[in-house]
Amino acid sequence: MDRINEHSLYSSNTSVYQTGGFKSSKSPKSPKKNKSSYRPGDVDGETSTALDKFRKANRELKRDLDKALQQLQGEKLKNSKLEKQIKSHKLNLI
Repeated sequence: MDRINEHSLYSSNTSVYQTGGFKSSKSPKSPKKNKSSYRPGDVDGETSTALDKFRKANRELKRDLDKALQQLQGEKLKNSKLEKQIKSHKLNLI
């Protein structure tokens, strides 16, 4: 039995359909949008700039806080080690 091309049943122009290989895209590609550049329509440029500055300052403060907390943890660890040394030294003196 002969196979019938299903596309030929619906169209007289069979060159429209791709039968294999790479797809050649002739349509223009849309530019990629940066998700961080979203600005709602009800926010004007000045408010948007102020929000951007606020968010940047907030990120910097968060980074500084994380760094200070990490240093604090290190100092607590040193402190606990020194306290253990003092206790062991006191026991050795008794």
